[in-house]
Amino acid sequence: MVYPACFQAPQANALQLSYSPGHTPLPQKPRMIIQLPSLKSIRRTAGEINASAWELAFRFGQNTTIHGVNRLFSRRAGNCIWFLTVMLALFGAIYVSNLLSERFREGRLETVVDSTRYPIYHISFPVVSICNMNQLNWQRLEEAKRRYLEPDVTPESQELFERVLGSFDNIKFAGFESFMKFKNISLDALNYVNFTQVMIFMTWRCEEFLSHCVWNHFPMNCCDIFSLRRSKNGLCWAFNSLETDEGRQKQKVDKLWPWHTGAASPGSGLIVRALINPKKHYPSSTNEKGVNVMISEPNVWHKDPINILENMHALVEVEPEMYFHDNSTRRLSTKSRECIFNDETKSKYFRTLHGYVYMIENCQSECHQQYLVKFCNCTLDLLFPPGPYASCQAKDLLCLAQNNDRFVYSRAEEEELYVRNYHESMVCECYRNCHSLSYMTDERSTSISEETRGNHSIVVLDVHFRFHTIMVFRTGLVFGWVDLIVAFGGLAGLFLGCSLISTMELVYFLLVDLPTFVLQKYRNNKGKMQIQQRAGVRSLQQLHKNKNSNLKPQFNMKGQLIQPQSYERLYNNIKISRRPPLITDWQAPQIAKIHHWSRLNNK
Repeated sequence: MVYPACFQAPQANALQLSYSPGHTPLPQKPRMIIQLPSLKSIRRTAGEINASAWELAFRFGQNTTIHGVNRLFSRRAGNCIWFLTVMLALFGAIYVSNLLSERFREGRLETVVDSTRYPIYHISFPVVSICNMNQLNWQRLEEAKRRYLEPDVTPESQELFERVLGSFDNIKFAGFESFMKFKNISLDALNYVNFTQVMIFMTWRCEEFLSHCVWNHFPMNCCDIFSLRRSKNGLCWAFNSLETDEGRQKQKVDKLWPWHTGAASPGSGLIVRALINPKKHYPSSTNEKGVNVMISEPNVWHKDPINILENMHALVEVEPEMYFHDNSTRRLSTKSRECIFNDETKSKYFRTLHGYVYMIENCQSECHQQYLVKFCNCTLDLLFPPGPYASCQAKDLLCLAQNNDRFVYSRAEEEELYVRNYHESMVCECYRNCHSLSYMTDERSTSISEETRGNHSIVVLDVHFRFHTIMVFRTGLVFGWVDLIVAFGGLAGLFLGCSLISTMELVYFLLVDLPTFVLQKYRNNKGKMQIQQRAGVRSLQQLHKNKNSNLKPQFNMKGQLIQPQSYERLYNNIKISRRPPLITDWQAPQIAKIHHWSRLNNK
């Protein structure tokens, strides 16, 4: 604490007078003295704080509904027992809460059967894509030369054009080895030829390839329900598809497209006859005769096909399975839940074909296309939808063949930890869509007798559902938000005997009662200090009034001040010390008066 010197009480025999001829002593300004608080005042303040804290705790303990707290702060014997009990309960609650938090952060998933009787008519019939293993109708070769070759082309270029076009006859992704025959041949002369357009022109037309279509027991015109599409298997004719302009336009006209069916038996789905036409194939072709059938869900670019040889009647039974992750799994990372939602476009694992929704098949197709661009700086647009990448020209076909071994095998990033790799492969980190529909197929083929097919080479295809209902699987968190809240509620009731209302009592105490109590104490202490300050000011004003009093009381005070010691002793003390006098401001006027009157008397 800091006190002015004028508030110090005068001590006996401490007065020093300055006496020098011709000089009148002047009063000095009071000096500030720094005084530290005493140990007694510190103890008193600590006691007040302790009493206030106990008062506040006692008030909370009497009003709270938390078990044991009211006994803990009561002034009774046995508080130690209750204190230990409450501390053990609190420690147990904290320990179990930590276990629950770890279990929640772990994010374990479980897959359960959400429905075993989901009606089949709720989902669309699969997309059925049929591709001829020999994709070119060689009878249109001469017309293709007139359309796509320059008028003054040389016979050598025409022959080279035929050889290149023949290599496209069985084109598919990772099937580029047929272009190795041009290793020592320059194809720069054919760079202006768009072989994708040539393939579209020379491939099988609908009426040449498909006939006798039946949908759900009703005969249909094949060319009304099939449309030509690109795929990683080359050019195919697809039913119930949205990957073509015709399919998207049909969806605008027919609100039920892609079509559904509620039946499940042979003949209840799609029946179609594919005409192989072996006499119109590429003469030097060594391909098998038959078709590739791809069964996939809508908006999927590619699915591994089923190979069906010529003169076979194939029954393809489809058993759909639906998988979905509930919204509680959204708090997990893509890698933890191993799936991607359609709206997670900012995820680093979100990769799909240009203009397509996310599907694991589309992610893999985009990954494969990026590997084409990586090694050959182009993509074969015959196998992929139009996108931002440059299309391969004739001079790039050899690059595709030389890197074909890299395109054959695709693996996941962690697969190398478990599978031995004998050659370089594509690494595609793709996850399933969190809402996916998978069509499981089972194909059984029987040969068609010559009496039935006559002189034609055909394939009869019957695609239908196996059952009227499907299985739906739901994946969710083993321990989610609701489970965590319920666990914490039971934990609080078991260890502390409190509920959400008790928690609100504690919050109200911390946010309302505690600040109010502290503010009230502060105001009380501030009022006491103001009263003390006003009392000190009144005392100081009274002292100033005494300064202006008459001289007689001053002379009487002079006698009282000088009485403890003689003038001679005072004079000797001053002479020896040679220090300026230390006097208080209330003494200075009186001493100055005494010094002045003594000089007058000497005169």
